Amino acid sequence: MMPNIVFSLIAKSIYRDSYMLVWSIVLPLGLFIGLGSYFDNDSYRESLLVGSILISVIMGAINTSGFWMMTQRKRGVFKLIKLSSLSTTKFVVCSVLARLLIFIIITLLLMLLGKLIFGLTIGVRGALSLIFITIVGGICFNAIGYIIASRASNEGMMNMSSTLCSMPMIFFSSAFYSLDNAPQWIQFISKLNPFQYAAELGKGALMGEGNASLFNALMLVILALICAVIAVKTFRYE
Repeated sequence: MMPNIVFSLIAKSIYRDSYMLVWSIVLPLGLFIGLGSYFDNDSYRESLLVGSILISVIMGAINTSGFWMMTQRKRGVFKLIKLSSLSTTKFVVCSVLARLLIFIIITLLLMLLGKLIFGLTIGVRGALSLIFITIVGGICFNAIGYIIASRASNEGMMNMSSTLCSMPMIFFSSAFYSLDNAPQWIQFISKLNPFQYAAELGKGALMGEGNASLFNALMLVILALICAVIAVKTFRYE
């Protein structure tokens, strides 16, 4: 009963969040429609679809969830949770699931727009892969957001830390351009970047690259599990 109540309260607070509206809905939709209309190339539009989905997830998870965590901590909400029978793990799971719901809705919306506006053909395997990277990527990036929020002492530090984390993850990936000719040190960093594996998984699935997709899926899951464990272990009530 308690997890259901917590999930409901978290979901309501998230869906009223103006930052969530801008970073996870307006930005990826504008990016996909704008660049997709400018570049008349189906292959690029497929890559852009994957990148837009991941932009929605990473911005809504790392940037927005961290501020939400800090706000709730300052309000003393976590102190009340600590006194209740709800464990830290269950609370983190409830908060992540609430965000995953809106991420999945945005992913489905972007796929629908890709079909209606640009005529993209996305098979069942491709659609399931995009939902997969939304869920696993959402878990990973939410966990990273919670880790940052547990270490940040104020809003300024939270803003700086979340930006310094999310932006390099986007730029050091092949979501919007190839890294084949990038310096070796950038290619090395990309191998530690969950955003890179999610981007490669999504693009590989749409292009029918099964073996590459399996490897990227495995790496994304491993990184998500590592980040989730760290998020639970470093969670602070005060």
